Amino acid sequence: MTYSRSITLVLTHDCPWRCRYCGFRSDHEGLISEDRIDRIVREASEGGAKEALLISGERPGTMPHIGSELAQRGYPDFWSFAAVVADRFREAGLFPHGNFGRMTEHELRRLRPHFVSMGMMLESAVDDPGCAPEKKAVGRKAGIEAAGQAKVPFTSGILVGWGESQKSRLQSLEVLSGIHSQYGHLQEILIQRYVPNQGSSWPAGAPPTLEEYREMIDFWRKHAPGVAIQIPPNLEPRWFELLDELDDLGGISWAKDEVNPSRPWEQLEHYRNLCRRAGRELKERLPVYPTHATEEWLDPIWQNRVREEG
Repeated sequence: MTYSRSITLVLTHDCPWRCRYCGFRSDHEGLISEDRIDRIVREASEGGAKEALLISGERPGTMPHIGSELAQRGYPDFWSFAAVVADRFREAGLFPHGNFGRMTEHELRRLRPHFVSMGMMLESAVDDPGCAPEKKAVGRKAGIEAAGQAKVPFTSGILVGWGESQKSRLQSLEVLSGIHSQYGHLQEILIQRYVPNQGSSWPAGAPPTLEEYREMIDFWRKHAPGVAIQIPPNLEPRWFELLDELDDLGGISWAKDEVNPSRPWEQLEHYRNLCRRAGRELKERLPVYPTHATEEWLDPIWQNRVREEG
């Protein structure tokens, strides 16, 4: 069983979209300050983090006030800012993983040298009538395909427990496995339970039963063998009952979960002890898996760094 020792840095919560389930977004926060970036880089180094998870609202650079702030701070666009921040973590010895929502192949290629891996959730291949137009499945699929075309080691997954059917969950997994069969870039997928947060207006639905979880896991094993399955333990309290089925617990941090602040992680020893009780050893990993730590997927600077860590 693997996990990643991580810390999260939010470049901005500002987002032009208004998805009902989201408790993350804001309207006019602006970009993270240089001083705060410095503080989090120091905290990450002192806390022993290996993964720096850089996230933001979706396409914040399209918002006029973000564009103005970027120009004032000397950045031509949001992607240049993200690259510079990622490089600061790399120079401090960390491995940046980026999740900025849907990106084009060109944008992903621009950021590829600065990030060891990236990600974006599919969430669902079946559109709900209340879903924001910008989050329709056709766009999410295009973004995941673009990452494959750009040769970016990638994380994706589905959101469960927001009112969807088991049939739609399996359909969503089938879509992801189909994209992966074409490009081979998925190194892990999440089966992530939906947790409403302050600001969310979408109520939680019934979570999957344990048998439904097992059906999804079995389905994925058959359709995408070798691609790891992750369930975040701070979001699904029954994760221990699925230990025999899982590969990974995801990022575990001493800091808060920036996307789900109401669900903090337990101490690392808590997870380690429960894994041992089930006959599993919890082992730290990098945000790029060995399956994708090759010259096909990584720029030379990352190949050398991953080799040194190994």
